[in-house]
Amino acid sequence: MTSKTLFTDDEWNVLEWAITDTMTYVSLAEASFWATFKEATAAAKFMAHAKADTSSPLVHDLAGSVKLGHDKRMTHDKAHLAEETVKRIHEAKKLVAERCPDDLDAFKAFILGVAQATAAASKGVGPHEKEALTKIEGALS
Repeated sequence: MTSKTLFTDDEWNVLEWAITDTMTYVSLAEASFWATFKEATAAAKFMAHAKADTSSPLVHDLAGSVKLGHDKRMTHDKAHLAEETVKRIHEAKKLVAERCPDDLDAFKAFILGVAQATAAASKGVGPHEKEALTKIEGALS
């Protein structure tokens, strides 16, 4: 049995999109054409390492199934992206706390690690990325 079976399909989508929304939010915080590619690559590498190195079944399963793309339920309007991402992270954190609380710390570390890897991928972490990381950390606490 995998941790995915503890969640409905809709709930699993919330978890996957929380990760994707985190990457998108951080990437758009200081967006440039080439930085986007570097950030996507860094996030993918982070997830591959997390999948291989984690003892958390949830993180292992999520790292192997994260969606890339655009969730049509989210506006991804840059002005509202922070609040949408924070809301999605809160929703995902609540689901994990209810369904597999032993994986909650690993899940939070995974989300934050994806965000940090994305932010650091291109020319270091800029001020807008630092602000995004602070909001993500707040959503995870």
